[in-house]
Amino acid sequence: MLLEAVNLTLRTMERRTRYYRNLVIGVSLTILGSLTLALAFHAWRILVGWLGAPLGVTGFLYLDVQQLRGWRDQVLAMRDERGLNVAKLQLTLRALRYIPERTLRSMFATLDREVPGR
Repeated sequence: MLLEAVNLTLRTMERRTRYYRNLVIGVSLTILGSLTLALAFHAWRILVGWLGAPLGVTGFLYLDVQQLRGWRDQVLAMRDERGLNVAKLQLTLRALRYIPERTLRSMFATLDREVPGR
């Protein structure tokens, strides 16, 4: 069960990283594309395309929260139904040196809070 929780955590972190990478690429292409088209056509109204960046960030935040909430719910279910030791899970993941400490800390901080409306 500990291995299952470790794999769940690693998959969640990989998805969150992929979403972030796609956000950076999308926002960069949107800004660069709008600027290039505005310069090419001498139409500064094309720069309105930059408004796509906040939409991309909003979409990223929504998907990230959904990923984190799903991970949290599954880990808490493992803890409550199958006796997962969350402290041991956290120690095991910290032993993996390639995992960013701050990301891990922030994910485990969500386990301590109650989510309103749930």
